[in-house]
Amino acid sequence: MSEDPCGQESLEKIRNLRDDLLPRVAERIELFEPDAVLDIESRRGDSVRIYKHILQTATIHREHLVHSNRIRFMYLVDGFLRSVDDENPMTLYSIARSMFELNAYLHEVNHRLVETVAAVSDRSWRPLGEKFFGLLVRARYATTNPEFRSLLLEAGVPSKRLEPFNITNCVRGLASEPEHTDAETRYSLLCDFVHHNLSSATTANSGIRLGDTAYAGSGRMMADREGTITRYEYPVVGKFTVQIDRVAPGFLRDALACVDWLNTMPQSPFPVEMIEHMTGSPDAIPTGPKEPSPR
Repeated sequence: MSEDPCGQESLEKIRNLRDDLLPRVAERIELFEPDAVLDIESRRGDSVRIYKHILQTATIHREHLVHSNRIRFMYLVDGFLRSVDDENPMTLYSIARSMFELNAYLHEVNHRLVETVAAVSDRSWRPLGEKFFGLLVRARYATTNPEFRSLLLEAGVPSKRLEPFNITNCVRGLASEPEHTDAETRYSLLCDFVHHNLSSATTANSGIRLGDTAYAGSGRMMADREGTITRYEYPVVGKFTVQIDRVAPGFLRDALACVDWLNTMPQSPFPVEMIEHMTGSPDAIPTGPKEPSPR
């Protein structure tokens, strides 16, 4: 997918998006922490109690996941805009890659949850409800931190649910979406600017020219024939507009996608009709409003 070549126009849309979302994200909310492991045994023999337990616990985990990622999202937007104000290409590319990874991660989680809910039936609600719950636990708690892993394993969380989602697989999954068919190419480019490679090195000079005299402070070096000369200075001069044009349109696309994945994430493991049938009420679990639609 081709990007809007005007980075400044994309920046204005990013600022507008932030203004639209800030009131909702800034609103204080407290949520009880649900158990990280389902307690089916104490409810054995009572399908309605098991159903409600899965429904309630999974739904609250979903709320935690959404609120946590809304806040991370806003910090990335703020960091990106601060990088623009500071004209710092190093943080610009790093934050752009992080927003891309958030897009790919949220797509992966959302896609798996949607697939699970779509397959739920009167006969499969329990195993698929447990699968839905497990996906949310993994999305919230997966970690490579040894201390955290040890505590979660002691609490009974299966090791499989502590394995972080593989970013390469997430990127491939994102590339299956019509709006993101270039995902793998974009991610590779962002990584090359973040890692200490040639792309990253190009952000650390003010350009090259042809000449036979190179200047350094009050001195100069001369050559007997014309050659390529690279200019170094801090801060780098004359390149940041190009960086904005290269990065801002993609950042905007990733940011809008993140809002969409968060808004469309299933609110519970079961369809409303089934919830009403099993619990007697379609509103067994209260849910908050979605994010406002971006301008």
